[in-house]
Amino acid sequence: MRILIFTTVFFPRRGGIENLTLNLCREFMDKGHEVKVIAYQKQSEVLPDIEVYYAPGVAKMMELFSWCKVYYMPNISLRGIWPLLLSPRKRWIISQNDFSLTNKKNLLSLIKLFLIKFSSENISVSKSVATSLGTPSEIIYNCYDDNLFKSKQQTERPLDFVFVGRLVSQKGCDTLIRACYGLNVPFKLTIIGDGPEMNRLKTIAETLELTEHITFTGTLKSSQIAEVLNRHKVLVIPSNGKEGFGIVALEGLACGCRVIASDSGGLAEAVDSFGKLFPSGDVHELNILLKEALLNVNQPKYTPEELAKYLENYHTQVIAQKYLSVFGSAA
Repeated sequence: MRILIFTTVFFPRRGGIENLTLNLCREFMDKGHEVKVIAYQKQSEVLPDIEVYYAPGVAKMMELFSWCKVYYMPNISLRGIWPLLLSPRKRWIISQNDFSLTNKKNLLSLIKLFLIKFSSENISVSKSVATSLGTPSEIIYNCYDDNLFKSKQQTERPLDFVFVGRLVSQKGCDTLIRACYGLNVPFKLTIIGDGPEMNRLKTIAETLELTEHITFTGTLKSSQIAEVLNRHKVLVIPSNGKEGFGIVALEGLACGCRVIASDSGGLAEAVDSFGKLFPSGDVHELNILLKEALLNVNQPKYTPEELAKYLENYHTQVIAQKYLSVFGSAA
């Protein structure tokens, strides 16, 4: 199958959509399919195994579009719609990865919400996202890189809490720092990621006199993140805004971390019964869960076998095959 992926965000940027798209690309290729990517984000790092075309002109765009059997968009982009006007019977698949189309006051969101009705098939990454669309969609949860994110059984876990994500207001890292105030128990928190909130978060930590407890690492590579997760006891995901899903929760569980997360959108679906949830933005409730984690009380109970069986549902090979089934059956 010849698959053309049109995406506005892609590697080397790191995030849920970027990681998912890259993992699917490689798995599609491993299964013998041809894959090309159109991206509108400059590639500061080259992917030798994947053909990536940055902002192609009209002629190149039409050449790529004519070549493909399936035209796949991780989130709809109006920039990539126009070739479909010339070939409306092309298999056009869209995955809905977040709640960006639910803003009824935004004209672009309304246009996109209307246009997705004409795609060959829509995929939603969670039940929560599917419910928000008002358009039928196939629910296929996100995958995580099961070759990279694994628990090292013999690894000591000298550190307590870890946060992984872009440092933007939606991710709620300020909620986590404020919840650490008043723990009255020695702890260590590692914050992995970078973004416009970095300086503000450092200021909050200084104001609350928590700087000796908190380490900001900046951006790390995926392999480094896996290593760091294996040195921590608890992954905290304090998102304030609705999350389409929560790949990071799967990565944390796979690396042997316990998980504390907000009940934000599809994040609760990713955590399932393998973690503890708190109301989004509730500093007090998060503080209670952090204390319980430090004291190791009221923690979720599950066996390694139960967790392994759960995580198998999100292995890249499994999820990629579900995507390919939709690609092949789309009218």
